[in-house]
This record gives sequence, structure tokens and C-alpha cells, in this order.
Amino acid sequence: MTSTMKYFASLLCLVIFAAVPRVNAAPVDAGMAVVDLVSDHAVTPPGSTVRGALTLDIDDHWHVYWKNAGDSGLPAEILWDETSGAETGAFEWPIPHPQPIETLMNYGFEERLVLPFDIKLPDNADGELVLSGTAQYLICKDICIPEEAPVSLRLTIGDAPIKSLAGDAFAWADARMPVPLQGEAALDRSEGETWKLSIRDDSVRAAFDGDVSNVRFFPADHQILHPPEQPVSLGPEGVTLTLQEAVGLSNDGPLSGVLAIEDVGGNRIGFELTASSGSVIAGTAGESLETSSALSDTAGEALSFAALLGVLGAALLGGAILNLMPCVLPVLFIKARSLLALHGHQDQSHMRQHGVFYLVGVVVCFLGFGLALALLRAAGEQVGLGFQLQFPAVVAGLSLLMFVLALNMLGMFDFGSSLMGVGSGLAERGGNTGAFFTGVLAAFVGAPCIGPFIGAATGVVVTQPLPIILLVFLFLGLGMALPFALLSFFPGLFWALPKPGPWMERVKQFFAFPLFLTALWLIWVLGLQAGVNAVALTGVGAILIAFAIWLWNVRPDTGSARQVLMVVALLVGGLGIAAPIWQLSASGADEAGNTSQSAALSGSDVYEGEWSPKKVEQLRSEGRAIFVDFTASWCVTCQVNKQTTLRNARVQAAFSDANVAVLIADWTKRDKLIGAELAKHGRAGVPLYLYYGTDGGEPEILPQILSPDLVVDTISRS
Repeated sequence: MTSTMKYFASLLCLVIFAAVPRVNAAPVDAGMAVVDLVSDHAVTPPGSTVRGALTLDIDDHWHVYWKNAGDSGLPAEILWDETSGAETGAFEWPIPHPQPIETLMNYGFEERLVLPFDIKLPDNADGELVLSGTAQYLICKDICIPEEAPVSLRLTIGDAPIKSLAGDAFAWADARMPVPLQGEAALDRSEGETWKLSIRDDSVRAAFDGDVSNVRFFPADHQILHPPEQPVSLGPEGVTLTLQEAVGLSNDGPLSGVLAIEDVGGNRIGFELTASSGSVIAGTAGESLETSSALSDTAGEALSFAALLGVLGAALLGGAILNLMPCVLPVLFIKARSLLALHGHQDQSHMRQHGVFYLVGVVVCFLGFGLALALLRAAGEQVGLGFQLQFPAVVAGLSLLMFVLALNMLGMFDFGSSLMGVGSGLAERGGNTGAFFTGVLAAFVGAPCIGPFIGAATGVVVTQPLPIILLVFLFLGLGMALPFALLSFFPGLFWALPKPGPWMERVKQFFAFPLFLTALWLIWVLGLQAGVNAVALTGVGAILIAFAIWLWNVRPDTGSARQVLMVVALLVGGLGIAAPIWQLSASGADEAGNTSQSAALSGSDVYEGEWSPKKVEQLRSEGRAIFVDFTASWCVTCQVNKQTTLRNARVQAAFSDANVAVLIADWTKRDKLIGAELAKHGRAGVPLYLYYGTDGGEPEILPQILSPDLVVDTISRS
């Protein structure tokens, strides 16, 4: 080609490029992915429908998630700020890939993701139409980072449609989209937890005529367990897959998802289907195929019997030790009150009943935690023990409960023996009820503490099937309730206690003050989470409750007027519990929590601020040793470790001398990134302490109970 021809060719390209309007802003590098918003048209008539697409060019070895992320993760989304009256449809999702991570199975994409969606223009559109918003997604490697990027798209309204220059993005997506199943699919649940998904379809059957390497069904929800293998049976008219039910998350409705079939060359085809309940379809079962559906020998690996016994033993011992943890000590005063009243009671059967009901209360609460933990994790939430105290309304309600119990112990009011189940009420139903709810309260307040043996036990099982999770939490509850239950069944153990007498009333009143201190601690936690307004409004609730109790005491009559005033006052007092929720939703939680936790070590010249994966990578690249404190304001064990060890002058000097960078990972408020990091290290809650040496290896996990000698010795070894 001559130089003249090259000149005119270049000029022609410039003219063509200039004639096609730019429809999108420049792509945004959000950190681990380059994000863009494109359209298949640059010019389009009013009232027409065009295709838009969110595109992610993903860094090497990182991945993002499908619409159902699997065991953990979050899908991408766009939060629209401006659409100029256009209607935007849902994302069209390409066929995902399995992403096994240790015992988990996730679904997602590497390298690139294009998510097309429809844009319906208004009939009166004119001039230029603008769409803008924020793309949000979770991107993971060894760690997970929530990223976001501003995106925008401009469409010119004109009579003659003109294609854009983004056709390759839509071609990429269209080549990877599943096709609707033309045949039929049925789900046979008759074998209990083992389900049979049978599919009769000519195209599906034809896909197995070649060399198939991988077959997997990607469910649209969490009715089945994600990690297990999915054995394939091939019949003359279709195929049948064996799936494992996710006990507690399944239902009797249909099962939807995508069946993906991959050949040895890496070519994939997917079929979008919905299977209704029914028997295995004739002609879809027969020869078993040797394919890989999970792509991991460890994904979903069940605990061996010996390993399960070890975990159950650790849970039982950890639950018993939980009675000695600082965060449970306030509730021990409540239990002590019951112990004092039990001493000397002549009818031992009532004493045993009291112990049984207390044990049942503790166990029921722990089973509830286990069920909630499993359900939230199955929904993709990164939660662990203590998640209930990450909700300001729960913290506010618990502080008011402690306040009311303290008033009761001071004798400010008495609704009868059923409240705490003491004295003569042991022979009545109220005593058992009081014992049950004392157990519930002890477990509820104590569960956020991750003491010895508990962290490892709960960290291992949170990825196991629901029955295993509940079994471990059952043993945690049994361990916590065991000491008190033994006292109830063996009254001879009371020999060291003095006989009941008037002194019991004074001791009962004394126990009110630790409860006031517990309420104050919870108010402090609430302030870190939701700010001073939430604290003030909860204080108003406490005052109104006290007013209701005063009404109860000053009116000598028992008529309906007093009852109405009492109910009204208590209802108004309930606003003190609801107020923190309103405060958070109206103005958003402030950053006081992070500031307060960070301030614990901010006086040291080695304090480097809040933890983040990027911060760790930066400091390690500088050759620094790193100490990471995963903590929360509601974790009393964490606060005790700060006071006794991390603020210790010798520990601070060791940090400084070795140039150790100290990072704070504050889990007071919900943080998916911190939750994912806890799960990565086999923990379901805080505290967690990591020490990264200068050798660049994996971090050392320190015990949950720290001492200055332990931390100094750890630093000196690196």
C-alpha cells in the first residue's frame, strides 16, 4: 500500500469514528477491575429498546460472582442515579464457572464479564438521554474486596438508528448465554436428602455425544448444597444428575438454574431450566459418566467421624469455659441469685427441674444462633458469633432489659416470682419459666465471646451441612449449661454456701449494680455503632420504662386505669428500642466505632490505622512485620486483651523496637470484608489476632486470650 493510500485510509477511519457519537464515558479502573457501561446503539429513535451492558475487565487471578454466588459472595449491580425516564431491565447472566475454595463452592467469572440489559426509551425522548449510576461488585482472590465505580452512558435520540462501537462486548456475552430448555425437567425428592434432577431434551442429549469433561447444575437459589459432586447418569433421551438437599433451606417448589456442559476442548453450552417436583423422567437415566462437576477434591468434604468427635469435644469444653469469660460474668450474677435461692430447698425434684429448664434455655438459644448463622451464610452473608450485637436495635433492647432486671433486683417492682424463678416460686411453673429465660439470657449475652476452643470449633463447621452445624452448637450450649445443671442435680455441691436468710435480699440488691454496669457497657457499644442520638433516645426509653414502674407502684388500686397507663408507658418506652434503627436509616451510622477502636492503640508510633487487604500488602512489600487486631466494641474479651496486653508498656515497646505495624479490623458494625477474612482463617467471630512476620509467609494465629509475654515472645521469634 502506497503512502498516499495509507493517508486516505487513516483519514477515512477518522471520519467514520467522528461520525459515530461517543456513548460512554471513559472506562474506570476501580482497583482490581476496569469497569465500563456501553450500549449497542449510539443513535436510536424515541420509544425504542436498545441493549446496554456493564463490562468488567478483571485482573489476573481475581474473580467476581454470578447472580447466585454460591456459598459466599455477592453479584454485581448498578445503583442508578439518573435514567432520563428510560426503563432498565435486569441483567442477562452468562454461564458461570465453579469456584471451589477450600470447603466452599462459589459461582462466578474470571478475566472478563459482560452483563447485558435492556433499555426502554420513553416515547417522548428527545435530544440526548443520559444514564448514570454506581456499579458495585465483590471481587476476590485470596481475599475479597467490595469495589465500586461511577458509570455513565449517553444516547443520542434520532430517527435513523446507528450502531455503536461496542459490538464485541455483546458478541462476547451472547456466545456465553445459556439457551432456554426446549424439553422437560423434573426433580425427584422421594429419596430424602438425595435429589434426582432429570432432563429430557434432544439438544441436551446431543451435547453428550462428544467428549464431555465437566457437567454441573448451577442453582438459582440455595435449595441444594453447592460443594458436593453431582454424579451424572446418561440415558437414551436425556440425563439425570444427583444433587444434595440443603436441609433447612429447601422447599416443595420448583428448582431453577443452568445446566452447563463442557467438552475436553473447553467449549461450553448451557441450558436454562426450571424443574417441577415429579418422578425421574423415563429414558434419562442409565450409564454413569466419569465427569468432574465440583473440580475440587476438598470442596464440600465432610468431617470424618474422628474429626467430628474432636470438634464436639472442643465445643463442649469451650462452652464450659465460656462461663469464665469476662463477657459472661454479668449474667453469672443472675445465675448466682437463683443458686442462693435453691440452697436448702427441701424438694429436690424442683431443684432438678430448675437445672433442666436452665439447660434447655441455653441450648435453645445456641441452636437458634446456629440456625441463623447457617441461613445467613447460605444467603452469602459473612457473619459469625456475636452477629446479633452488630444490630443497634438489639444492643439497645438488651441494655433496657439489663436496666429493668437491675430495677427488679433493687426491689423497685415485683411482677411475681416468674420473672427470675426464686424462693417459693421454685415449686411453681413460674420458677421453671424463670430458669429457662435466665438460660436464654446467659447464652445470648455470652455467645459473642470467642473463648478457647470455641473459635476453632465454630470456624470449622460453618461450612458444613446444617445438621452438623446444629450438632456443634448443641454441644456448645450443653457445655455452657453443664456447671449449673450439675449443681442442680447434685445438691451436695452446695455444702460450701451459707444457709438462706435475710442476707439474701441484701446480696440480691448488690447484684443490681453489675447489671447497671452491663447496661452502661451496652449503651457505650450502641454509641459507637449509631451515635449519640441513638444513645439519647434509648435513654428516653429507659426513663419512660421507669415512669411506667412508678405508675405501677404509686396507684394503690388495681383497676383498668392503672393497667392502661402502664401499657401506654411501656409502649412509648419501646420507642427507645426502635429509635436506633430510625437513627441509622435516616442519617447513617457514624464512624465513631472505628475511631474508638483505633484509638486504643493510636498513641503508639507503630499504629498504622484501619486494616484492609491493600494495607497489609503495602506494609509487607515494605518488609514490615504486622500485628492485626480483629476486634469489636461489644466483645468484652477483646477489650480485656486491650487493657491487659495491647496497651501494656512492654508490648508497646516491643512493637516499636521491632517496627511492627499495628492494624485494627473493627467488626463492631457489619463488615463483609472482615467477615470473609475471619472465615479464611477458620474463625466465626472475634477476637482474632494475626501476626505477619518479615519472612513473607502465612500469618501466625495467636490465642484468643493474650498476655504480654505471649505477644513479646511472638515478636522476638520473627
